[in-house]
Amino acid sequence: MNQNRQNIITQFIKWCESNQKVLLISGFVLIALWFLRLNYINWDTGVISNGLHGIKHWLDTDRYTDGAESILTGSPLHGRQIQFIGYILIIAFTKLLSLPIGSVVVIQILVALLAAYALYDAARIISGSRLAGFVASALFLTNPFIVSWHMYILTESLYTSFVIFSFWSIIKLFNHKKLKNYIISILILLTTIFIRPNGWILLPIFICIYIISFTVSKNIKIFSGLGIIVVFVLAMSGLSLFNKSIQITTPVKNLQEGITVWGHPELNLVMPNEPNIDQTKWTGGLKYVVKHPWSTVKLGAIRAGYTLIHFRPFHSTKYKLRVLFWIIPAYLLTIITLMFSIKKPEIVVALAIIIGHLFVVAVSYAEHDSRFDIYILPIFYLLAGIGLAIGIRHIKNRLLTSM
Repeated sequence: MNQNRQNIITQFIKWCESNQKVLLISGFVLIALWFLRLNYINWDTGVISNGLHGIKHWLDTDRYTDGAESILTGSPLHGRQIQFIGYILIIAFTKLLSLPIGSVVVIQILVALLAAYALYDAARIISGSRLAGFVASALFLTNPFIVSWHMYILTESLYTSFVIFSFWSIIKLFNHKKLKNYIISILILLTTIFIRPNGWILLPIFICIYIISFTVSKNIKIFSGLGIIVVFVLAMSGLSLFNKSIQITTPVKNLQEGITVWGHPELNLVMPNEPNIDQTKWTGGLKYVVKHPWSTVKLGAIRAGYTLIHFRPFHSTKYKLRVLFWIIPAYLLTIITLMFSIKKPEIVVALAIIIGHLFVVAVSYAEHDSRFDIYILPIFYLLAGIGLAIGIRHIKNRLLTSM
């Protein structure tokens, strides 16, 4: 009986390996169809987002559409519009061609499909497993919390896709250190930065990665990386535009008030009072951190925690279970990846992108919705796909060796 079972397992493994391409293509077709179905549902009923029919407009939509009109009429951009110039230019381009606003949504959906392929390719290259790539892209395309943002005239969808492209460009660069790949990576990085200001955190990270990719001594790489971070902080503190952009979000005020989740004062922490700290400059927050390091670290950690585990007081139990389904298995599989592949430079880059985005949340606030989660969730899915491939490989080897 055991021999028959082992034979069946062996034959099944061989059949899967010999029909891998067919299974993969079939799987991608089904996933793509499901992705399009989810987007149609979101457009038709809005059941996975705001419950309204059609293209979604919310909060910052007017900032982008008004900015596009300003560009087309030759008027200057106002307030924070300059921070989102990349996204505003896309809307302006569609308006210039007299296309409906829905064309922006079509672009976001098509770009998300391309990003899913980039995620697949990156995971495949890192792990050597097509399964890892399939799992990563499938989770990205079918997660309703991510899909819901493709129908919005907001930066979330495109920015998330370009974070994936940015990571993919580094993976290609590691495998082929050609001038062409450096140029492509830099162009993708700049596009990501100008779609949404969260992308600025990628600049020092990627410059360090570019330096590390060169064949120089370890000490030079370390000191160059530290120097870049210091120069980046000093340069940003001296740029008036950068300072104004940061001050719009009132980071020092949020720090002293202990804001963890925007719009939820009941979740605020009680922080030490420092009335003499200058709240008109974000550098005043550095003085506060020096005086109260542990309280500040605690606040930042809780903000990051609310982003990683997206629970809010008004969420139902059903909603929380759905959230857990989409993130907890991914986090557990990520741990497997880190246990076996933490020394791989590609994994270090993935962690740097995740930590960089969480750092932005830690020094500002967590959102009341899932917007800040989706920027890094695809990277977690990539790590999860790799972790699953590692686990299956170990199980397969044990089965074959026990026969």
